[in-house]
Amino acid sequence: MVSLIIPVHNRKELLPRLFASLRRIEGCEVEIIFVDNNSDADTHTVLQAFVDEIGARLLTEAKPGAAAARNAGLDAATGDYVYFFDSDDELSPEMLRDAETLARSADVDAVGLQVVYINPDGSSHPRHFIRSADPRCHVVANNFATVSLFLRRSFAQALGRWNESLFYWIDFEWAFRILLARPSMAWLTKPYHRIHVHPDSITGTRFADRVDKILSTHQALEDDIKQLSILDSQFSINRALNSRKALYAGHIRHEGNRDAAYLIYNSIRPEYRTFLDRLRLSLLYWLSAWGVPGVWRLA
Repeated sequence: MVSLIIPVHNRKELLPRLFASLRRIEGCEVEIIFVDNNSDADTHTVLQAFVDEIGARLLTEAKPGAAAARNAGLDAATGDYVYFFDSDDELSPEMLRDAETLARSADVDAVGLQVVYINPDGSSHPRHFIRSADPRCHVVANNFATVSLFLRRSFAQALGRWNESLFYWIDFEWAFRILLARPSMAWLTKPYHRIHVHPDSITGTRFADRVDKILSTHQALEDDIKQLSILDSQFSINRALNSRKALYAGHIRHEGNRDAAYLIYNSIRPEYRTFLDRLRLSLLYWLSAWGVPGVWRLA
């Protein structure tokens, strides 16, 4: 059985498309767990009606934030596997079946998958995705989102709890910590779902509006790296993390916040003393600042 965990905070107008997709789940025994995270009364009423209709579970979590809600769902889960989903998106009918079948046959801790993004204008594109469990790849390419990992429950409860002190890029840090634990992994080969990108989505769009939260997440990533026992691994992953920092510093400058961009960029330059290292860092920063797409591939 798979435990599907979905936090909900308001946005009752977006729930019907989620509900419609959940009704279409096929070929898999599923325990659906909704976690109401301080929703308004109207949203709770809509949610309760659907839970009663399909026999799902409804929990409440008073602590604000998707991380706390997801942890509440994880604590309550009873399935062999867990999968986290967002309330404003549409689940592919066959995905849970495909992931569980692969996880059982390959006997792995985690299954990675690609998803499809739906833009506000209705156009769509597969989210960039590299089939690699290397945490350095994730750091540089932002490889895994919440919906990119299907996990064995015992593994998730031991190593995959969500950091409740964070409110931005929480899935980035969560996936990073999971990859640092070196899980056994298998990969689905096609993209799934309809993940809607909009200004009110959990992921959001503008870095410049969230500089303090980004820095908090970056500090959490550094703390995660310090838990590694092998210094060589710490060095190589920190190097990837600094490359990522240069990339989003450039992105913040591109969005118009020069002061914050310089503050972030200049905080990492002293760590690199060779000309080639500084040149590489400068290229990542300025190409990102100029809006050049795909700069992360140079990291």
